[in-house]
Amino acid sequence: MTQKIKSETPKPAGKQRLARYGMEQFLLKASASFSPGSLLLDAGAGNCKHLRLFNHVRSIALDNKPTRQRKYGEIDLSTDLYALPLKANVFAAVVNVEVLEHLAEPEQALREMFRVSRPGGRLYLIAPQGWEEHNAPHDYFRYTKYGLRYLFEKTGYRVISIEPIGGYFWYIGHRIPVAYRYLFPADRKMLRRVLETPLRFLARFFLRTVVPYACFYLDRLDTQKTYTLNYGCICEKPI
Repeated sequence: MTQKIKSETPKPAGKQRLARYGMEQFLLKASASFSPGSLLLDAGAGNCKHLRLFNHVRSIALDNKPTRQRKYGEIDLSTDLYALPLKANVFAAVVNVEVLEHLAEPEQALREMFRVSRPGGRLYLIAPQGWEEHNAPHDYFRYTKYGLRYLFEKTGYRVISIEPIGGYFWYIGHRIPVAYRYLFPADRKMLRRVLETPLRFLARFFLRTVVPYACFYLDRLDTQKTYTLNYGCICEKPI
């Protein structure tokens, strides 16, 4: 059941992809704390895109049953997070990325992740504060750091840190590029798409490259970071 990831140098997302870049930086730091050969559970692995960042550990990739509507990676175990068919006190670390908002009962899932973690084991979780609706209809919650802390402590975890992944400028640097899909919808007639091609390329470069890069560096001006796309959380199961 354990999955060994090929040894390779992880290649993080570019800075123009602010949300993905921020999440991968959080996970790379988490990866550096894992002992070689330790056992990791990717709880909600989806297409397994994060496992390449943990190439020095043994891992189990878990998600619910793949469907035709969603592309999945090579998961090891198909189940949901509410009743994990795994022994208690096993995993040195659990990773849960962009999953909590899709769970109608997040507390129940956190209790299961807590159960299968060994004492001293850590949970590395990323959950959104500001994000569009997605994966409908299974999109239930957005979280503040106070709500996350409440859930973690209620389910038994000791909170080590809950930190915003980027601030106001990362937030708008992620939002503004989305304007491209409204300015140049894919369902326009072919003739119009051909005629506006030069403008489309210019808009794409400006909205999807220039704006995010500028916002990446401007974000240092935001010291409060009450606007954020995601929170990166580290919790521990008490010994």
